[in-house]
Amino acid sequence: MGAIELSATWRSTASAAATYAVVVDLATWPQWWPAIRHVEPLAGDPCAPDVARLTFDTPAPLRPLHLELTVTERTSPSLLLVEVSDGSIRGDGRIDIVADDGGSATSFEVTLEVRSRWLKPIELVLASATRGAGRERLAKAGDDLARLAGGEPRHHDV
Repeated sequence: MGAIELSATWRSTASAAATYAVVVDLATWPQWWPAIRHVEPLAGDPCAPDVARLTFDTPAPLRPLHLELTVTERTSPSLLLVEVSDGSIRGDGRIDIVADDGGSATSFEVTLEVRSRWLKPIELVLASATRGAGRERLAKAGDDLARLAGGEPRHHDV
């Protein structure tokens, strides 16, 4: 099975610190990341858990998809590193937040590997995130993140 790579950069008028506060609070992810339906903290501070179970909106018959996410590094207010440690899907992600023209730029990179043949259709869903409607969803995620952090969205590279 191949690896799926997703990346984008979202710019907003929100400060890097305000954006970081939203990003490390995994419980907020369903409010700004359209594919995530629910986050259940499993270990650590409930506002910044070390381990969480994410429930994704996925097409039938793969619904619901649950993945365990482990935070491997936090550097306030600029970096969040995570690892997906589910048996069927593994990967890692990086979110960098920097000051940018009076606001902030949030860049993310995610690499996932589907390791189960029965989840093979998920590869197509994930790969579509960088095309057409998937790009629109990524742009909406940036818009929603900006507003949740108290700012307004600016140009996104998705």
